Amino acid sequence: MATDQSVLLCDVCQKRHLNKSAEEYCPQCEEALCRECRDHHKLSKLLKSHQTITVDKYNKLPSFIKQISQNCEEHDCFLEFYCKSHDALCCKLCLISGHKECKGTIFIEDFLKPLTGHQSAALDNIEKVLQDLQSNICSAIKDRNRNLTELREQKRVIEEQIKEKRKEINNLLDNLEEELLQKVSIHEKTNCREIEEIITKLEDEKEKVDEIQKEVESVKMFASNLQIFMGTKTFQESISTNEINVQQVYDNGSLNNVTMKCTFNEKLEGLIKHIKTFGDVEIDNSEKHVSFSWKGDLSAQFKPKSVAKSIETINVRLGRRININSKSITGCAISEAGNMLFLQAHSNRMMKYAPNGEFISESRINPETSGIGYDLAVIDSNTVAVSSGGNDPQQIYLIDMNSTKRVKFFNWGTGVAV
Repeated sequence: MATDQSVLLCDVCQKRHLNKSAEEYCPQCEEALCRECRDHHKLSKLLKSHQTITVDKYNKLPSFIKQISQNCEEHDCFLEFYCKSHDALCCKLCLISGHKECKGTIFIEDFLKPLTGHQSAALDNIEKVLQDLQSNICSAIKDRNRNLTELREQKRVIEEQIKEKRKEINNLLDNLEEELLQKVSIHEKTNCREIEEIITKLEDEKEKVDEIQKEVESVKMFASNLQIFMGTKTFQESISTNEINVQQVYDNGSLNNVTMKCTFNEKLEGLIKHIKTFGDVEIDNSEKHVSFSWKGDLSAQFKPKSVAKSIETINVRLGRRININSKSITGCAISEAGNMLFLQAHSNRMMKYAPNGEFISESRINPETSGIGYDLAVIDSNTVAVSSGGNDPQQIYLIDMNSTKRVKFFNWGTGVAV
């Protein structure tokens, strides 16, 4: 099969030792088709459901998308499932032979659920992260250019201050004045050069983001669902690298605001006898005038495997703030579905919130008592265990998270389920 070529030949005709230019491409068959073969392809009972794309659209896809195979190498069947346990694509036969006991096996079509064309939730989230990167890089470049202008203006003001002070003293200060001006110039050039290097680095990251955005756009328009599914991982890995590079620029102090100011010697009045220098230049780069915003979340779908970080390189930032309007929260947990569960100390109630922070429900732990409930733990996808917190009755309750009804409870002393 021809892949990365501007002109594709019909794969079916080539098997008959004929060379015909292809007009369309079938991702599911992984074959380029000429006009005649395309017509047969659409009339075939088994193949008429296949969605073909034009060769022009196919050539616009990233090369790694084109190389994604649609069929199982072992069984030569269409890949329709994804096993989270094994991080592997499966066909129907794979599912029967090797993944019967696996939990979390999903149908790829259900995962993608395209809204318009080939758009999927995974690509939507990638676009959000790319928008974040684009916005943060542009903000950083704008801030660095502002700092360049600010430094040059400060240099101009300092030079005027120096020259004005120079007029108040005699010719003996000529050498000292020149020395200080050179010091200002050196600091300005050094720091401006460093800022310009950061701008160059940020512009390079911006170009990478622009290129990924173009690839995402072409994938949205022309790639198959499976190609989108597999290509999403590659996009996430590339974006993760861009995000880390941009965040490192932020964290290593490269975006710290650099300022200069001049301090004059207090003994200028007695300069003939005492002054050895004309002044000094101070550099302050401890403050940032720009902040980054990360609204997209690469982990919202499936996150690519990454190398473990050392504690020195780990950066923590607030992801979301949840207002539960309650004090003395002593227990919290996250269910397998991503819902958040909270307990208020000895209030006999469990509060349930959606991943976006929206309130879902509130349930009583025990219908007869009120001073219980201290901590909780998720048992499985449907059940949560809640402790009484030492108050009578001293028990551990198992509660169905879906119906919010008590399933059973255990007495602490006997360990017997009731």
